[in-house]
Amino acid sequence: MKVLALLILFSSLVAAQTRSLKIATVNVWSGLDYNGSFKMGEYETPERREQRFQILLSQIKLLSPDVIFLQEANPIGEFSRRLADSLSFDEIHQVCNAGIKIGSFGIPANFKEGIAILSNPKLNLNYFDTWKLSGSFGLFGDLFTVHFSESNFALIGTIKVNGTVFYLINAHLNANVPDDTSIIVKYNNYRKQNSIGESDYREALELRDEKIQKKKTEFEELTSKLKELPPEYPCIIGGDFNTASNDSSLKYFIAENKLTDAFIKNNTPEKYTWNVLENENVIFSTNFFDADRNKLKGYDILSSIYDAVPRRIDYIFTDHHFNKNDIADYKIFLDSASNGIHASDHFGVIAKINLKDAIDNAPKEYDFVAENKDHTIEPLPIFSYDTDVGFGYGAKAFFLNLLGQNESFDVTLFNSTKGERWYRFVFSLPDFELRQGKVYPWALDFIIDYDKYIRNSFFGVGNKSRYDDLEEYTKEPLEIDLNLSRGFSKNFVGQFGIKYKVVRNFNYGDSSKLLLFPSSLSSSRVSFNSINLLVRYDTRNSFINPSKGLVLSGETEFALKTAITNTSFSRYGGSFQFYSLLFYPKTIFALRASLQSLTGGDLPVQALLPIGGNSTLRGYRQDRYLDKTSALINAELRFPVYWRFGAVLGMDAGKVWSDIGKMDLKDWANNPVLGLRFYMDTFVVRLDVGLGKETTGVYFNFGQIF
Repeated sequence: MKVLALLILFSSLVAAQTRSLKIATVNVWSGLDYNGSFKMGEYETPERREQRFQILLSQIKLLSPDVIFLQEANPIGEFSRRLADSLSFDEIHQVCNAGIKIGSFGIPANFKEGIAILSNPKLNLNYFDTWKLSGSFGLFGDLFTVHFSESNFALIGTIKVNGTVFYLINAHLNANVPDDTSIIVKYNNYRKQNSIGESDYREALELRDEKIQKKKTEFEELTSKLKELPPEYPCIIGGDFNTASNDSSLKYFIAENKLTDAFIKNNTPEKYTWNVLENENVIFSTNFFDADRNKLKGYDILSSIYDAVPRRIDYIFTDHHFNKNDIADYKIFLDSASNGIHASDHFGVIAKINLKDAIDNAPKEYDFVAENKDHTIEPLPIFSYDTDVGFGYGAKAFFLNLLGQNESFDVTLFNSTKGERWYRFVFSLPDFELRQGKVYPWALDFIIDYDKYIRNSFFGVGNKSRYDDLEEYTKEPLEIDLNLSRGFSKNFVGQFGIKYKVVRNFNYGDSSKLLLFPSSLSSSRVSFNSINLLVRYDTRNSFINPSKGLVLSGETEFALKTAITNTSFSRYGGSFQFYSLLFYPKTIFALRASLQSLTGGDLPVQALLPIGGNSTLRGYRQDRYLDKTSALINAELRFPVYWRFGAVLGMDAGKVWSDIGKMDLKDWANNPVLGLRFYMDTFVVRLDVGLGKETTGVYFNFGQIF
């Protein structure tokens, strides 16, 4: 408790120093005319584009913002990473419009535009989500992009200030011409002077109406998504809304979400962020010609007329967790030229926001396990199906912090139609999920696990065991574990454990191969005591359903014969897990690779390493292959389908050997996997079908397999 008190005191001292945040938003301008299939027209040379970047960089360094929202960066990944590296900032980004691309190759060749959030590394910026606000179906990512119409997005990240999580939303909405009589009058005059045909004229007005409706839809979608965020955490929203401050859709958006416009701090008349009178780059949008000097037609002419109207279209908003007085400062930047060049066709906006009220009234998420007054009781009925154990039924009960020590009790009672009887008790102090990604001085896990397989399968030992040699017997393991661990950092954990395990085999046939196995223990009772050491490096952004991160773990276990046990061995193992968000819609590549090896004499079957079944090779029977060394690889693409439903395409591969020195890459057992997922806030419902050469495995269960 003294350590906890010191950590809270230290956090309070830091909190007293960090009470404000400087947020900047700027559309950095791609410099393209958005015309062309194989290549977009460019208004400037690479040299001028580089000059603009350097002006942007110098202005940002001068203002020293903590967070920066970027829109229209092109190429997005290269641009945002370069700017972030120049500032020593962290960054996240989203490809929004790129055509057809594999990496940087594809068409249009010079077009891969997107949005980004950059942040001072002390704020611990993390990717949270991407919201598509408008556009037809497509795939949008650094690795792969394919779409055929303009799409608009919001990028969501989180930062942490003094233990309080803040959501950052960077939005870029479509540019549209409003229903403004003065614009139509100017368009009619231009039409008369340049003989625009009736069909072109009508098409322009129809497209204008479509874009007005599109803007309304974007605001509605953004509003809907904002309401899905956890309401207890504060939000800061910014970006290029391409909407004048007097627009009814923007007013609806502000009112519906109870937002405060940071401009409220400005005591001068409204200063525009889009102004042809003060920014020479805007001229490219108002001169009725594209980059190749081709004359514009239809709606593009209407848009050029409107772009000559100065307006404020870039914003920073705070939500209801802040009050108006929390806006400490507001200013326009990038509004002056350097050597006759402006950094963008937009001016940027920067606001200083006081955080005290938001921090004081929001829940805390410290980097260490803090005291928690809340408690939880979660009963859960269990209904499942598994090729190997049949239909399962039972109950699970989870009790959190009933004793006020952040402890948890997890009890599982499970039976199945094919004869599995599984009873499990877990006591954790502090709870495993509470300490995930946290620093903690120590933790204890006490586990009792009893599992009885009345019809357990046995095929033999080694890769050459035949499916036709299947026999069934009863297997009854009981395992008792006591583990002590320490979170040395948010990502690094060390663990020491002791284990007692007994496995009893019985009800085997007279001709069972188990009777002929070199160790007579295989057909009776095996018991051992062991100690184990484990180290784990874990950067996953979620334990339940990670979308990015890396897990590296290494483990050793030593079992020695004692007065009450009859088996000894040494086990060494290592595993690797990797998660990466490939593209929008939120498609995740997940990879797991593991290797384990035993050393010892004629080890009983109960101690050998198995692969096959629900959590390893899903197209093969449970424990299909057994031996002293095992290797396993699982790869999955996890992608959304509808609402909370998702799907999985995967591949499993594995093999066993009698010795680690005999490992090879030939003839690994493998199977493709098709799966469905239903994502809840605290768990995942899983249905997998593994298509093996011998059998088809069907598994309806809970949780990702890794």
